[in-house]
Amino acid sequence: MSTHQYEVIVIGSGPAGAATAGLLARQGHDVLLLEREAFPRFHIGESLLPVSVPVLEDLGVEPDPSCFLFKKGAEFVDENSGARRTFDFEEALDGPPRYAWQVERAGFDARLRARALELGAKPLAGKVMSVEFEPERAWVRTRDAELHARYVVDATGQNRLLARKFETAEPILHFGRTAAFVHYDGLSDAAWEEIGPGHEIRVMIARQGWGWVIPLPGRRLSVGLVCREGEIAAQVCAQYVSESPLIARWTKGAVASEMRVERNFSFRNLRPCGPRYACVGDAACFLDPVFSSGVSLALVGARHLAQTLSPALAAGQESAPELMQSHHAWMDSGIDVFAAMIDRFYNTKFIENVLFGPQGWGEVARQIVSVLAGDVWRTDSGFARSLVEGRRRRSSGPREP
Repeated sequence: MSTHQYEVIVIGSGPAGAATAGLLARQGHDVLLLEREAFPRFHIGESLLPVSVPVLEDLGVEPDPSCFLFKKGAEFVDENSGARRTFDFEEALDGPPRYAWQVERAGFDARLRARALELGAKPLAGKVMSVEFEPERAWVRTRDAELHARYVVDATGQNRLLARKFETAEPILHFGRTAAFVHYDGLSDAAWEEIGPGHEIRVMIARQGWGWVIPLPGRRLSVGLVCREGEIAAQVCAQYVSESPLIARWTKGAVASEMRVERNFSFRNLRPCGPRYACVGDAACFLDPVFSSGVSLALVGARHLAQTLSPALAAGQESAPELMQSHHAWMDSGIDVFAAMIDRFYNTKFIENVLFGPQGWGEVARQIVSVLAGDVWRTDSGFARSLVEGRRRRSSGPREP
């Protein structure tokens, strides 16, 4: 078995891993990007938020039209009541860009990984068999190699390598449990014209839960349903798709892929960092796909982690147990805003009172759009503050109907 030494080993080369590896390598660090899957490969999570755009710019990732599609905002649609409301990123508070991207994940992830390698990260294919941490180093074993490093970053997504090792994955209750989804190829001219030039994600309020309709590059469409029940998701999703007038119009004549199902995805890692390691992206926490936070939180988290780790490596202080505590506290402050809004979405009358509520809210409306844009770390948003404080109050008493 061969042995190799690196400054940093990043396990997993999805968006969180590729961004972390690329940003560290750009600072001159010796980084190994370890991945068990061949690229390009399928993945869900196709709608980005404006807060992620500066991270892509920092990496030097150009928005290739083959896998990037302009996104202006989000529209919430209730076909049963006829209620609709669009939240345009142009209406947000000053902060991130006023747009985002819908992305075809196979091409998007492959582009991020390729950029990390261009910036100097070294690739290696292999499945991790074990990870151990010692006072002087960390080591990662694959089937073919023993890899030593000064630091390890777990970017394994829902596989959550270190959360499983330490048994620290805590499910988040009262969110969606199962997602079923299908892709459509070959949308008609009429469908593409109705979707419109803003290519907004449509969040569909459904009896079974909620659905997404995401326009993708190449006149494709991603359609999914998230519900609480786990065993009948595919059947329920198929029924939902067949009964939706909007989806029926947009997919008429298009070719559907095989339906896929993912379950039990909402969790927090209660031990996301420690001596010589940190978790990033979904390996640290995944909420619920309703407000499209996953990939954007992963990219923002990767940049913040790299900014924290790089000077520590330069100073030889990467083994400090408290190194990443401030990073994860900062991440948690933003995650808590999203989690509180998701909790309201599922467990209160947030849909009726806020999403489809009064239109003339002025500054509050701008604050709502800013949260939907992923701008969740600002301190001047009373709306974001009220979300978190309200969730804390409800968690200490009876849940709202």
